[in-house]
Amino acid sequence: MIRLDLSREPRWLDLGHDVRLRVAPLTTSLMAAARSDPSVTSLPEGASNEIIAVTMAKALARLVVLDWEGVGDEAGEPVPVTPQGIDALLDILPLFEAFQLRY
Repeated sequence: MIRLDLSREPRWLDLGHDVRLRVAPLTTSLMAAARSDPSVTSLPEGASNEIIAVTMAKALARLVVLDWEGVGDEAGEPVPVTPQGIDALLDILPLFEAFQLRY
């Protein structure tokens, strides 16, 4: 049985390591938008599955991450959510894997 969650409210997603992301609910429209992201469409033909997965996850995260907790700069000061920050966060393997698995 499929259990539909019709809520369109953002929710907090725990990635571990004291990091949480406030994310929009995943929809087909968001997945289509991520697939159309220039970083995805400009991948060379024959790109590895790993490169495709990372690029797609980052494109999706840039669309859905609305806020975060537990993300700071070198001095430990909280930083705002930015596309570059999202990409850097997902460059940390355990956080990338948690995002892929839990979102």
